[in-house]
Amino acid sequence: MYSVPDLRILFPTSFSDACFQTGRAIAQLADRCHISLTIVHVTRPGGSTAAAYRELESFLGEADHYDHCRRILIESDCAPAAIADIASQSRFDLVMTPASDRLGLHSLLAPSFRGRLLGRFKTPMWTSGATVPAGRFRHRIRHVACLVDLDYDPSSHLTLASAFAARFDARLHLLHVVPSISEGLLLSALEGDRPLHPEVARAQILRLAPSRPGVDLDVAIGERAGDLRRMLARCEADLMFVHQRQAARGVVFSRFARDLDRLPCPVVCLSDRDAELDRWTFEWQQRTDTVGVENELVLAS
Repeated sequence: MYSVPDLRILFPTSFSDACFQTGRAIAQLADRCHISLTIVHVTRPGGSTAAAYRELESFLGEADHYDHCRRILIESDCAPAAIADIASQSRFDLVMTPASDRLGLHSLLAPSFRGRLLGRFKTPMWTSGATVPAGRFRHRIRHVACLVDLDYDPSSHLTLASAFAARFDARLHLLHVVPSISEGLLLSALEGDRPLHPEVARAQILRLAPSRPGVDLDVAIGERAGDLRRMLARCEADLMFVHQRQAARGVVFSRFARDLDRLPCPVVCLSDRDAELDRWTFEWQQRTDTVGVENELVLAS
């Protein structure tokens, strides 16, 4: 076994169907690299801690065969704050946060778990909507997309997406949607450098694109919600990187963008603070053959 992993993953779980689907995505990563997995469940103080402890211990049994698996049960009134605290205590490459199973009026009037997590830590946040088929995780990651936002300097995010694609021997697809011309868009363009023509956007992205083989560029004109689905279908993307500002929605309540939840592949959200995460663990850790660390189960308050 290896004690030094390629990826360090934090997985908050509520034991929902979406969480079990996320377990398949983790297995997809584990098939190609060595991972260190920390599974966290947050329960309210004074609740059924013993039952939650047993459920956590049995959840995702195949994780016990990974190089390192740690399970943590936390008593807290605020799950996002508890998860953010765990994420800040150690270095993680990904925080796996599937879509909520909530439906109806409550899901519209309450802030989402992922929305409350966005911006709380610098770790890239993986998420997947209900429209992603389970079969997506049965084969290796072959195509990685990156939605390029030219309203900010995307250099650091392009570097992270490129390195991830290279590690999984996947092709990298850079995507950009130029909005349809409107009066409001013209006014905003006067205040910034946002390109309004696809050829200008293409030239700007090519100047920023990583110099490595296996990189494609696709620029469309229209609305992100519809065009992005078509672009992802064309490149057969297994995963897409986006900027946090492309994922956060809501003024009163912070929510995850619905159009990203309807995509045919999972999404990894990168924040401005991800510049501090200048490389993945597999880029700076030198793997050494050694005895693996046994599975741990921790109760934290």
